[in-house]
Amino acid sequence: MAIEEPYDSLSFVPTVLALSGLLRDDSSPTQILWERGFRAFPGRLISEILPRKHESPKIAVTGAGPTP
Repeated sequence: MAIEEPYDSLSFVPTVLALSGLLRDDSSPTQILWERGFRAFPGRLISEILPRKHESPKIAVTGAGPTP
């Protein structure tokens, strides 16, 4: 796998949360994380390790309401 651009350590947490389904497709936290005080994360998602949209269904919460 080739990494197209450099990432810093700030990208680690949002990427792990996206892979676990706790970060929505628009990079906002799910209700569970919102209630625990999480808001926007400063890093970018590492796109090379995330599933492609056409390869698999969304990994984030589907049909969830807007963040409060």
